[in-house]
Amino acid sequence: MEITDGDFLGYRGNLFYDLVKVGVIRLAYDMSWDLRAHDVTALAVTPGFLRSEAVLDHFGVTETNWRDATEKDPHFSESESPAFVGRAVAALAADPDVRAKAGRVWASWTLAKEYGFKDADGRQPDWGGYFDRTVGDILDRGEPPTPDDRFLLEMRRFQIEDPDRKDQAERITALLDDAHAG
Repeated sequence: MEITDGDFLGYRGNLFYDLVKVGVIRLAYDMSWDLRAHDVTALAVTPGFLRSEAVLDHFGVTETNWRDATEKDPHFSESESPAFVGRAVAALAADPDVRAKAGRVWASWTLAKEYGFKDADGRQPDWGGYFDRTVGDILDRGEPPTPDDRFLLEMRRFQIEDPDRKDQAERITALLDDAHAG
């Protein structure tokens, strides 16, 4: 089991960071082929916006009062504790059919929906759904993007490889091009 950042193969905004995180996904893929004859399942897992100790320290909060950090970053409202991704790993380990997931990257929020586990605080964060809604709201506003909006749109543009999202990719590119020109 490998831990990465994101359930996509697109660029992550920094060459070295991207190299490591996509390398982890590729490692899970390659190991799944090399180890399948030995009845070993290799896959990668990604958390969403993780409330690690370092992130809590950055915001000046603890796990007890983490919601106070949403004043600094509203996206933190959809964050997850390390226990959440840990529960994803435990659910995978207990799944007798886990082999069907070999060689791919799985998001904690996707696995939570499939296996029904919750975070330590009883929530079931869904970073992927939250991110989709947030990007959709930015695009639908029809206003020039804020610096935070531009960051989120760039991250989404890097993620879009699905032909069904071509329209969204074109809208993001146009909005960012207009923002850079203006």
